[in-house]
Amino acid sequence: MRKKKRIPVSIMLLVFLFLLTGCTLGGTKQEAETKVDYYIGVIDDNAPYYYEEDGLPKGYYADFVAAMAKEEPFTYKFVPVDASSYNENLSKKSIDGFIGATNASSGKNILASKSFYTSNICVLAPKSSNISTLKQIKDNSIAAPADTEEEVFAKYLANRYKGRAVPFLSVKEALSDIEAGNTQILVADKEYYKQHKETFKSWKVLKTSHRFQNEHRLFMQKDGKLQEIYSKGIKALETNGSLEHFSNTL
Repeated sequence: MRKKKRIPVSIMLLVFLFLLTGCTLGGTKQEAETKVDYYIGVIDDNAPYYYEEDGLPKGYYADFVAAMAKEEPFTYKFVPVDASSYNENLSKKSIDGFIGATNASSGKNILASKSFYTSNICVLAPKSSNISTLKQIKDNSIAAPADTEEEVFAKYLANRYKGRAVPFLSVKEALSDIEAGNTQILVADKEYYKQHKETFKSWKVLKTSHRFQNEHRLFMQKDGKLQEIYSKGIKALETNGSLEHFSNTL
């Protein structure tokens, strides 16, 4: 009689471990990590507002949310998203809130908070260009990040001076297009410009607008508890002076 082959114990152990952990292999990053109360969408690499350093969130938004969480305790995690798709992410509830300055349509079930910070917008041109005044915008293309007040200002300038406004997903994408010679002028957030002086060392400021400004807000679902937490948190920050302090540090 032929002897039955025995399956090595080591192989059986590996199969058992695979079956035991298999339920997590197809999970998302969000599911695999420690659960938090709220996932907050942000535009990444957007200093001085939000960026990461050594894997840790930094910038005005990071400090702002941390201060609110101290006043009205809650746990949270920042999630990088595009400004143009934040409303879709909120509607699908893949994020609970979005913090930033955007003009993208929010939708009927999304609430925009009052502005907690206002920043100016500037018009920039390469020093190597012949453009030194806004009147020289005529027949030139103006780049700006999409779904922002910068884009609104760019369209205004294009209409007034007979130029052409071209929206981009990010300032970096716009800069690449300008370097390629396709567009000639950039409209950007003034604080972003100041924070990236090395990037803009060969650029000149044509105009700083105090009429067109970025309003920084928290966008959230109307029926969510985050609305109540934000209302209490922002009131506490205004009362203890933290909100003014954060604004003055930029």
